[in-house]
Formats: sequence, C-alpha cells, structure tokens
Amino acid sequence: MPDPAALVLLAEIADAGSVTAAARQLGSSQPAVSKQLRRLEESLGVTLFERGLRGVQATEYGLALLPRARAIRSQARQAGEDVQQRRGHKEGRLVVALSHFATMALLPQVIPAFRLRWPGVQLNIVPPSFQLGGLREGAPDFAVMSLPAEQLGPEFVTRALYATTVSVVVRPGHALQNAESLSQLVGAQWVLPSLESSVARGLDRAFQQAGLASPQCSVTCQTLTGLETLARHSDLVAAMPMEVHESRMQASGLCRVPIQETIDGARVAIVRWSDAQPTPAGEELEESFVQAAYELAREQARARGRGA
Repeated sequence: MPDPAALVLLAEIADAGSVTAAARQLGSSQPAVSKQLRRLEESLGVTLFERGLRGVQATEYGLALLPRARAIRSQARQAGEDVQQRRGHKEGRLVVALSHFATMALLPQVIPAFRLRWPGVQLNIVPPSFQLGGLREGAPDFAVMSLPAEQLGPEFVTRALYATTVSVVVRPGHALQNAESLSQLVGAQWVLPSLESSVARGLDRAFQQAGLASPQCSVTCQTLTGLETLARHSDLVAAMPMEVHESRMQASGLCRVPIQETIDGARVAIVRWSDAQPTPAGEELEESFVQAAYELAREQARARGRGA
C-alpha cells in the first residue's frame, strides 16, 4: 500500500510542476524530495513522472493517482485545522466555489460576520466547475451554485437554498425595452451565458410554455461583465438572474424588460463531496450561506406580497 505521505508529495510535485519547486514549497531539499519520489515509484513498480528540461509531466499512472493524492492532502490539512479550530484557534484555509448569484446576492450578507468570527481563516473564492471533480480533492471545500440539469450522483451532498427568477435585460433605448410579453421578443437575437446554462434552459422552457419558437441565441458569453458589455453596446437581448441584475443595474446600465411571464431560473444549492467532513469554520460558513439565502427568499416573498 502506498505511503499516504508519499501520495501527498505526488500531489505537491504535480501542482508545482517540478521537483525543485515542490521541495521549495515543502521547505525541503530537492534531493530529499527526489528520493521520496523514487521510493514511491519503486514501491508501485511504475514511473509517475516524465522528467524534462521544463520540469515534470505526470504519466498515465501519475494522472490516475492524482485525484486520490490531492484528496489525501486535503483531508490531512483539514484534519489538522479541525483539531486546532476546536481548540479555539481561528485559523485555517477555505476554498469556496461561488456562482454569480451567490457572489452578488448572498456573499455581502455572509462575509462581514464570518470575517469577524474567523479572522485568521484564509478564504479563497473561485468560480464553480460543472465537472465538480475538485470537490472530491478538497478544492473547493464546497460550492454554492446552480444545480446542473442532470441529477447529481450519491457521491455529492446537496442542500437546496433558493430558486432564482430570470430577468430579460436590454440597453436603454432598445426597440424592445418596453415589451410586455414573450411574444414580442420572438425573432430577437439573444446573448446568454451558454446554451446549457440554467438561464438558457429556463428561457427556452418559458417560450415553449407560451407556445412560441425557441429564442435565437447568436452569442454566448460565460463572463458576466462580458455579457453585460455585449448587451450594453448592441441590440442583443440578454437574460440573467433577477437578483444579479438588481445588484448590477446601476453599474451595467441595462434595463429590465417588463414582460408579464415569469421565467424560472436556476435552483441554487450547496454542493459538497459526500465523504467530506467540513471543519468548524467550513461548517459555519455553509450555514451562513443557508441563512442568507433563506432571508433573501423571505424578502422576495414580502416584496411580491406588497406588489399584489
């Protein structure tokens, strides 16, 4: 059975790109790290890295081991942090994957109290990956994101937070700025995050329910600023979560089209690897996102009640 410490070393070398860089990050010497790597390769009977002038490249055997090696490294780090945090130390590291919605609608309510409670925790925020493989490897620790169309397998734990609504937005002075129904948007050219996004799926579903032909998407843009820029400087019609538009409308300069139909958007949830055991800091951060989402839902319900 491979030495777990050696597998951690494997992950460090792969991520650093060379034995020398890995040794530097580990505070060790290059000969010592090379010796540990040779021992691991000899115990397995395979070559894990191809050496070259520009560093190392994982072989097929190295690539096969990397997800497990990274998971062991993450679990070892979290185990140490878990004990220290339970002893009262407010330090550690968390990597959280946040969608645009989570970043704009939830994070402002979450971060002040969390920073006050955990001042020594290094918080790294990254965009979510729909492959979700990083959750097994502990990077990120968890995600707050739109659930994909296909049902996630039992290796993931999900906790539903919020159901978004899609807003249709255009530049000021657009010919469709005052459209009141989806039927008036037939024939428009759209810019969407992607054809597989929850926004695109919700839009297509709304057109189908209205008995209309599917919207024509001529441009996709996965960055929010890029999507806003395209809509602001062209006749393209954009769609995005209502909560994202409301938080960005002053900066983006885009106007919401007042259509009567409701367009259901993404179902937002916390997603993590089922075998992962969050540290006290991670557990508290998860719960903070849950409470922020629930409060946002209550605010939206009160707003709809006042509108009625």
